[in-house]
Amino acid sequence: MTDVEAVVAGELASWGRRLAALLIDSVVLATIITVTVLAGGVAPGELNTRIRDGESLLVLLLFVVPEAIYTTALIGSLNQTFGKMAVGIKVVDAEDRSPIGYTRAFTRWLSTAFLWALLWLPGVLDHLWPLRDPRNQTFHDKFARSVVVRT
Repeated sequence: MTDVEAVVAGELASWGRRLAALLIDSVVLATIITVTVLAGGVAPGELNTRIRDGESLLVLLLFVVPEAIYTTALIGSLNQTFGKMAVGIKVVDAEDRSPIGYTRAFTRWLSTAFLWALLWLPGVLDHLWPLRDPRNQTFHDKFARSVVVRT
């Protein structure tokens, strides 16, 4: 299959491409969080202490909210995060390959966050699931009725 045929057919993204996109997005988010923390005048050592002391609001504001906004805004508007853009994949509706929009992008992110919040094992299984799934879907893809395809 040529690259043009793959685009027309909406060829499913490989697990390797998905992993590469996740790693790139992790670097982007870590950079955003680091700049935010430094701009706020919080020393890294102080941040660790405050997180260990259970400042839940701080964790929420620094880690959860930026990831939710980043993922929901980019997938909701462009069908891709920066990591997905870099590796040439996008998130689309599982049936008709149309954009999933903001609501389903948020649902997709929220289901991932929920699995990771349960403990690390469900989150890891979620990201490994495409290796065994015929449509290369994670649990969060299934929940949002989406698939990841090559662009």
